Amino acid sequence: MVDRLPGFIPEELRQLARFVPRRGWDVIDWKPMLGSLRVVSWRYVSRRGVDQLAAITGDVAAPVRIAKTLSETVPLGDVDEPDALAASGDDILRLYFSQWLVPEGMFIDLRTARFGVDEAGLVFAPNGLWLELRPGFREGMLALYRSFYSSDEQAFDSALRRMGMLQAGLEESAVEELKQLLHRHFGIDQSAQHFCIDSFKASFDELFGFFVAHDYKLHSDFVYVGFYLITLYLTLEQLGQAHNVREICAQVLL
Repeated sequence: MVDRLPGFIPEELRQLARFVPRRGWDVIDWKPMLGSLRVVSWRYVSRRGVDQLAAITGDVAAPVRIAKTLSETVPLGDVDEPDALAASGDDILRLYFSQWLVPEGMFIDLRTARFGVDEAGLVFAPNGLWLELRPGFREGMLALYRSFYSSDEQAFDSALRRMGMLQAGLEESAVEELKQLLHRHFGIDQSAQHFCIDSFKASFDELFGFFVAHDYKLHSDFVYVGFYLITLYLTLEQLGQAHNVREICAQVLL
């Protein structure tokens, strides 16, 4: 399916699209998806809006610093000291969560090549892969992460409805199945989590299987959030350290 994507889509984005299972493409609402692919691809090539969004994101991304280049840093891929890798991974998680607080848009490529380290810490040099999520979806994701800290089932349901995940007419058993799938996909229960892209991909596949079985049509926002998480998992798996994801999420979003 990836081979049939429009020719204007850059390779950096095609690499992420390959993680979507073949059957997953059948449940995507293609009109908004194609429109957003065109916009994001143009931004990647032109870097339009990158500097403006970097300035806004820099206000919430501390301790990560945002720069245009990594020329003054050691590439993150060259770091091999476990404590430094763990600290960098923690900061990448802080960047991941902090971008949910930025209504103007988010940089979705958190792969290792975008990061460097200097004496002051982690530096992020974003490329042009950025987009604005629909307000309801972004706010729903914030509410979803925050709901993991309470036993308030209504807060969890409300978050899913904001995201458009609870389709009308779903039987109660299907609703419960979807909740479990989404909790596994986005969950933050572990205080010492090792990241594995194969586990994430399996979770992604299960979700798309549910959507196919229940005749969903997914907005592009969900797909891009999947891309965002893929890049996070790829990088943290490469760093190979355990992270207290629950604590970091609480620090940033609560």
